[in-house]
Amino acid sequence: MTRSFKMLLTAACTAAALSAGAQAAEVTLYGSISTGVVYTHTDKLTGGAAPQDKVDNVSMESAWYGDSIWGLTGTEELGGGWTVGFTLENEFTSDDGAMATENGIFDSQAYLRIGNDFVNIAAGNLGTLASAGGDFDLVGGFDPLEAAFGVGGMGTFASRDFAMANSAVIEVTPIEGLKVSFMGSAGDDDSLSRWADRNHYYGLGAAYENGPFAVAAVVEMMQYDKAPVANATDDRGMLYTLGLSWDFGFVKPTFMYQHADKVRSFRDNDMRDALGVVNNDAYTIDSFLLGATAPLGSGTLMGSIQYMKAENETVASSDNEADAFVVGLAYAYEMSKRTTLYAGATYAQGGDGLDKDLSASSAFGEGFMDRAEFNGFQFGLGLNHTF
Repeated sequence: MTRSFKMLLTAACTAAALSAGAQAAEVTLYGSISTGVVYTHTDKLTGGAAPQDKVDNVSMESAWYGDSIWGLTGTEELGGGWTVGFTLENEFTSDDGAMATENGIFDSQAYLRIGNDFVNIAAGNLGTLASAGGDFDLVGGFDPLEAAFGVGGMGTFASRDFAMANSAVIEVTPIEGLKVSFMGSAGDDDSLSRWADRNHYYGLGAAYENGPFAVAAVVEMMQYDKAPVANATDDRGMLYTLGLSWDFGFVKPTFMYQHADKVRSFRDNDMRDALGVVNNDAYTIDSFLLGATAPLGSGTLMGSIQYMKAENETVASSDNEADAFVVGLAYAYEMSKRTTLYAGATYAQGGDGLDKDLSASSAFGEGFMDRAEFNGFQFGLGLNHTF
């Protein structure tokens, strides 16, 4: 542990202690620990920029299902129905104890909030509206595998895991069951001197629940920085996400669709060319998910099928496309109110530019996604405990 990190942790704990001493405020330490043993098989990959032999591996995985996080949250009553609160949350890896971000803290989400029953306003480091993560996501509940189990949970959706610092969100609840959210970022902190030339995020979404029926729709825009790049194309990417579900009691089917147009990142990772160099190519991705959850004994059975079709719009050749098919099945057994035993399995098969067999001159570029991730299977078993 570095000295700077020790100072950050000491300051955080001191602040928590002082806050807890204030009679008007309620501060809570919370978290969860998830550890599992996962067997991974990757098919032999030929051709392309990164051929490899067949791989079989057994590893200890943190947060393969569930979270390995700890955080602080607090609320103070202001009167008249208004409250002010904060959340500071950090990810860590339970298998070795390391923080998810080296020399960093509260990387999962960190925000200050003020609001009432009608409106909430928050600012800080936030998961985006279709990221399936954080307190302001609107679509993660439509994925039966909860954006977990490796590629099994929303693994074909470009927006998964995306987060933006220097962001603010406004949530409005005009009627019971309806939530409307607007989120925007003030831009990332990079070397560009002009604020308008930096990366910005904007999202508008709505979610509605009425009895067994639920629906959510999100429109997001990424305004990319204007740094001069030789192969730069469009400087604006759009994402459109829809989720639907109906709870019949004995089974809850779900459906998700996302169209990503001219995007430069996938699951919060920069897209790269065949040599692994970050580029500004424009990709169009259509992702589909059909799934269901069902109560079974003292737990929940979860399953989904995903399909993705992607195209690199800047490559004028016959091999500028890729597709992938993913199946996931899992079971979560509630051993107690705070402890869950889980087991899951996934299978993925890539095609075209993500096929396990490529020509050496494939123009699609493996850096777009991890070809190995979409050609193989996993199964694992583990525990998740919350506190």
